[in-house]
Amino acid sequence: MHVSFYLPTSPQHPEANRIAFEDLAKAAVSQLREAGVSKREIECFERQVAGLSGRVQESLDDNKYRLKDGNPLESIEKFLKSQAHGLGVLARPETQSLHTYRLPITPKLLVEVADRYHMSPLIRTVTSPLEIFVLAISEDGTRLLDVVVNMSPARVPVPHLAEDPADTLHRPSLHVRAPRGRLQNLEGEKVLEEQYARKVDHAVREALAGRSTAMVLAATEPMATIFRKVSTYPHLVEEVIEGSPDHRNDAQLGDAALPILDRLYRKEAKGIVALYDELKPYRATSDVSHAAHAATAGAVDRLVVDLDQVIPGLVSDIDGSVSYGASDNAQTYSVLDEVARRALSTDARVLCVTQEVLPPGAALAATLRYAF
Repeated sequence: MHVSFYLPTSPQHPEANRIAFEDLAKAAVSQLREAGVSKREIECFERQVAGLSGRVQESLDDNKYRLKDGNPLESIEKFLKSQAHGLGVLARPETQSLHTYRLPITPKLLVEVADRYHMSPLIRTVTSPLEIFVLAISEDGTRLLDVVVNMSPARVPVPHLAEDPADTLHRPSLHVRAPRGRLQNLEGEKVLEEQYARKVDHAVREALAGRSTAMVLAATEPMATIFRKVSTYPHLVEEVIEGSPDHRNDAQLGDAALPILDRLYRKEAKGIVALYDELKPYRATSDVSHAAHAATAGAVDRLVVDLDQVIPGLVSDIDGSVSYGASDNAQTYSVLDEVARRALSTDARVLCVTQEVLPPGAALAATLRYAF
């Protein structure tokens, strides 16, 4: 049997995290017993989760626990404080394996015991963008930041850019205080700003050579428009972090950039749903049984699936036919999760979202590689 549980977490409430974890573990034990799993395997699972929750089992017979000696909860509190948004745990009692996953999303509270793991929250994690570059540019200088979810922003070295923009252009200033040659006051300043923007673009392109990570601009006007006009980085997003970047430190710019990642993911999902509307009914479907058949045959090209919904049942390994279950128990698993897993295994693009992104009343939306 495979045990999967997911819970939302907060670094400000490690004790609440631990209690929620223990409650899920108890629910998993109940499901294991209902499924007829051997006492030895259940005891093994109890020991595993007891260690993770910061407790050591004193007597398996009466199910009592004692706190660890010394500083009992120091290690587990440190572990739970590092779970900024969510925690996933996958365990298999018969092999004594247990793996924990720090999630950058906030999952719905869930525990499932079945003959396979529940993967949707992890699929959401591995298919969503978790990194974005921030280019903060102004007449006072340029910073390029690498922003990763749950980590502090890191500055990316940019070659051939001086700390002072004027030094990059080999001029005393970007301001034109008096007409000089072809540079005439404000018009002259715009010329210099565009020259500087081109220098920055060239340097950034060199620094990010071979990367396909999205980049967001942090700038005020007119620099934002000027840089976008000359930019050759193909993954510059439409959104801009507004306001002067000179008034924000690296952490503040990182905090402003992270919500953009979620919006990019939702935008892609909405694009797939729009394509579904164009291709249905022959090369697109929102019918779960049809999608299961298609995923098993490798016919799914793109799939958007409800992250939080669980439809219990079984999917045939031969033709993908679905037998729906009356309840979610150890004899069934999430059909949606299985459809997503099979689509991924045939190189489909799979996105896990909340229901409001999907067509009304639908648990999924799939586009197909051919009429199926």
